[in-house]
Amino acid sequence: MSLLEPLPCPLLFTSTHGATTREARQLQLRARRGALVRVHQGVYADARRWRELDARERHVVLTRAVVAGLDPQCTVSHASAAACWGLPRVHDDYGDVVTVVDPRRTTARRSTHLLRRPGFVPSDDRAELHGLRLTSLERTAVDVSRTASFADAVMCLDAVLRRLVLPDGHRTGTAVQAEFRRARARIASQLGPASSPGGRTARRVLEFSSAWAENGGESLLRVVLFELGLSSVELQKAFELDGLFVGRCDVFLRAFGLALEFDGHVKLTDPEMLAGRTPAEVVRQRGRRDRRLLRHPDIRHVVHCEYADLVFPERLAELLRTAGVAIDPRRVSAAARIAGRRFSGASA
Repeated sequence: MSLLEPLPCPLLFTSTHGATTREARQLQLRARRGALVRVHQGVYADARRWRELDARERHVVLTRAVVAGLDPQCTVSHASAAACWGLPRVHDDYGDVVTVVDPRRTTARRSTHLLRRPGFVPSDDRAELHGLRLTSLERTAVDVSRTASFADAVMCLDAVLRRLVLPDGHRTGTAVQAEFRRARARIASQLGPASSPGGRTARRVLEFSSAWAENGGESLLRVVLFELGLSSVELQKAFELDGLFVGRCDVFLRAFGLALEFDGHVKLTDPEMLAGRTPAEVVRQRGRRDRRLLRHPDIRHVVHCEYADLVFPERLAELLRTAGVAIDPRRVSAAARIAGRRFSGASA
């Protein structure tokens, strides 16, 4: 489900007919027989369509089901807004609790499928997506930066900055850098004081953020490299030789002459990214591109990594070591512990 697509899983409400009417009882009977899925109290969806949805899409459907019964003053926010915007995060599981900002609350309150947070969302910080009222991209990035783990917050904020600064794809230049600085300044102005809850972490995330990570995997790769002690990286670095473009790498470690590529499984499976090519053709083209890059005097090594190397940073560290990048073993151990918590679902 892309941002441009309407709800792929229509909802059926017992409240439309009344909870005790014959029509409502028929919905309940169809759910018991497996034709429908109960999404929320009094709200059902077609079971076949529900099974076709991934975890994020199911959370979006749940959000619509929950919000339908709320006061219009409530605004979908935090992780639920991020799910609706299609912003990346470490875990695919979004849970079964929808988060909203409710200006009538002075304290947070949680109930079945709903977390109400106190606060106020100005009109400039609100947006509407397929009829759903939610926080804007920038406000969503602010909220996630304050409340999520460092990795989740970086992935979210990188994606938001990319949409704001590079909506039409990769670009560089002074004008782009100026727009990037303006976007970060707008977000920084919404963070509040560092002493506010999550304020210090949010500023750390903003300082680390970039608009040049092309996907969540590249953002997470940057986080893991940082945890390994490699903070000086260049993203989407382009190389020319004798005035001709020879290639662009995901991450460039200039101190080591290392071009690092993140090879997500999607590059070999997504029909849009394959663009009519077979996976074997993609691999061959990648090899030719690597050889062109290695002819550039600034590049001594080209290394490819994958998602599993981020789950187990010791694997990434070994790949880098074979390319001449020395990493303190204590850093590797610490990164492995952080990854263990991160991918087990614990806070990291």
